[in-house]
Amino acid sequence: MNCRTHLPALLAVLAVSAPCGAVVVAGMETHPVLRVVGGGPNGDDNGQIFSCTGVQAAVSAVICVRAGAAAGGSGTAAAPLASINIAIAAAKAGDIVQVAAGTYVENVALGAFNNPSGKHLTLLGGFNSSFAQRNASLNVSIIDGGQLNPAVQLHLDSAQTTTFDGFEVTRGVGLGTSFKDGYGYGGGVYAALDGNGTMVISHNHVHSNRTANHTQADTRGGGIHAHSQNFGGATGTIRIEDNRVLGNLAGKGAGINVSGRQASLRRNLVANNISHNDHGGGIYVSTGSTTVRDNVIRANVVGATVGYGWGGGVLIAAASAELEGNLIADNYTPSEGSAVFWDEGAVGTMKNDLIVGNRCPLDNRLASVLYVDGGPGGPSMVAIENVTVADNLCPAADPGAVVLIEDSSMISIRNSIFWNNSGSSFATLTGGTFTITHSITTASGTGNLLADPLFATAPIDYHLRSMHGRFTPGGWVLDAVTSPAIDAGDQASNYSLEPQPNGGRINLGAYGNTAEASRSFAVGGLLFANGFEQ
Repeated sequence: MNCRTHLPALLAVLAVSAPCGAVVVAGMETHPVLRVVGGGPNGDDNGQIFSCTGVQAAVSAVICVRAGAAAGGSGTAAAPLASINIAIAAAKAGDIVQVAAGTYVENVALGAFNNPSGKHLTLLGGFNSSFAQRNASLNVSIIDGGQLNPAVQLHLDSAQTTTFDGFEVTRGVGLGTSFKDGYGYGGGVYAALDGNGTMVISHNHVHSNRTANHTQADTRGGGIHAHSQNFGGATGTIRIEDNRVLGNLAGKGAGINVSGRQASLRRNLVANNISHNDHGGGIYVSTGSTTVRDNVIRANVVGATVGYGWGGGVLIAAASAELEGNLIADNYTPSEGSAVFWDEGAVGTMKNDLIVGNRCPLDNRLASVLYVDGGPGGPSMVAIENVTVADNLCPAADPGAVVLIEDSSMISIRNSIFWNNSGSSFATLTGGTFTITHSITTASGTGNLLADPLFATAPIDYHLRSMHGRFTPGGWVLDAVTSPAIDAGDQASNYSLEPQPNGGRINLGAYGNTAEASRSFAVGGLLFANGFEQ
């Protein structure tokens, strides 16, 4: 089965916008539409809007910018500046720069490589020409890098918060060529944070950017490259949230590359990015601590030029990471780990992730959807809970398994579903080990079963069918059958987030212990707190 043709419908079900109120279907009480798996971007800007004050020497300023404005402006609504860089130069620490719709052909820079700025700013796009309204989807503020340098550079050494929100970022090229001037990283946004502050990169459409020499070199972060200081006790935080990172090119980590101490990647759409080298098609993670949550990571490719590669969707390289609530679909690698690759002593968790329709080479080479490998940094260790791995295309030739564990690495799995994947479920090489319990799988283990999980409409909707209530974007519906994956999880697992009636036991798969978990049989006559009566 080629799930690729079904992905638009799948995403329409999983990433539907949430209305404010509940819906009643078939006489049943329902919750508001939630996005507990693969939510993706929430809105087009952060909603902030301020009155333009113009440049101010002594008090906080809101400096406004409009493309094509007359020279000599002061940054007010009536006399805006014409360039984002001019506004940045005129601003002082703590000021706000508001940018109206238009195309800004400039390489925006706050600070420089090896010369970070101590001036924290808030940079906001998406305003209309009068700056009275803000809607970044209608009033598009485009930063065009002109294929010269990164479209945007943010080099900060600050204990405060710097925000870059609501822009379209395109036609940027990675910074420099070596360690002396930026490694060629960061085509769209090159961000570096020193010190103890926070950098927020949010609600941006980052597309059609590339790193320097992307087909030949190990240059990273075609869309976004972000690094936080990881020495000297620095506690800086980088947040990459609600962005659309699409169609970027790099040697590695074509969508997003994060390195250093810490990063948080939440609710992003990372899609159709192409890495020409051998590691990380969509996202490359090498930070000390990283959260990857509620993202849609789809149709990314690794190894486009070299012909081999690992981690089509996400690569965790000798790092610590927590993955939760992500939709990882239709990614491709010519080697191993089409969805996720844990490498070189990586340590982390996966929880409530939906991994479907990823593609491996259909020949006799090794292949896997999840690849856990060791290396000079030691074995990798991953704990997986409530993950659905289904409809992935991998070769049937041994050891072309859905999950490959190698080089003394170890993976533990519980409360999960492995269904309708081509190839065997698990393979181990050179001392790799795994355990799997309370899951739908062909592998043996405590509480395991092999039965059709009865997905709603796979490969479109992977909620579990239930005679007692299944979540849909339009409200709860009743099915003619009930999935054997309902109430089949480890009895010691938390089920408190599942809606009542929930059977007092967690469901298997990506929606287990979430507000979208399918409902269970209720004891006759009992009325539950949410108003549902059986």
